[in-house]
Amino acid sequence: MRILIVGAGHVGSTLAKLLSVKGNDVIVVDRDAEKAMRIADEADVLALARDATDPELYEEINLSTFDVVVAVTDRDEINLFVSTVSKEYGVPRVVARVKNPSIARLLERVGVEYALTEPYIMAKIIESVIEGKYHAVELAPIFTGNYVIASITLTESDSSVGKRLSEISLPGDGVKLLTVFDEEGFKDPEEIGELRPGMQIIALVRRDLVEKFVEVFR
Repeated sequence: MRILIVGAGHVGSTLAKLLSVKGNDVIVVDRDAEKAMRIADEADVLALARDATDPELYEEINLSTFDVVVAVTDRDEINLFVSTVSKEYGVPRVVARVKNPSIARLLERVGVEYALTEPYIMAKIIESVIEGKYHAVELAPIFTGNYVIASITLTESDSSVGKRLSEISLPGDGVKLLTVFDEEGFKDPEEIGELRPGMQIIALVRRDLVEKFVEVFR
């Protein structure tokens, strides 16, 4: 598939790596030249240090030929712009990350397939607590169909509690940690010290590894 990722932060760069190793044709756009260079070095992608709000960019890359566009910058207005332009160009699948639920609703109206917001993620995490703490909730299917964003909530009896994430043996390359939610909010996995009960681990997980992903934290 031909995939455009706008935003080379933690989520965007992780997606780019996962999708490129699967043989997809991936282009990453970020106005930060350093981030663009980093992902170009780390993955088999074309990285462009460009302003995503520049309409000429989409003509240059021939946006209408893309199968999927993912907008994951840290600014809602940019993700809204990218998503709207993508639908105008007839891109079949568009995924966007936004902070404001109102913008998420706007995106849904223009045909964006998934407008993911932190409140939505939190609601699904709470649902996971209610349904069972060992349940890895599929927060959203990923456009390749082979991955899900999954969440697991830690309890006092879990063997992973008291350990660092670096001590956890994740099941192969099919699991990429995205973020950890603690009492203070969403954190980069590298910022986490010892794992504590109540923490929610959120990861990009290949469908056939979901059960193993749960088991390593039990």
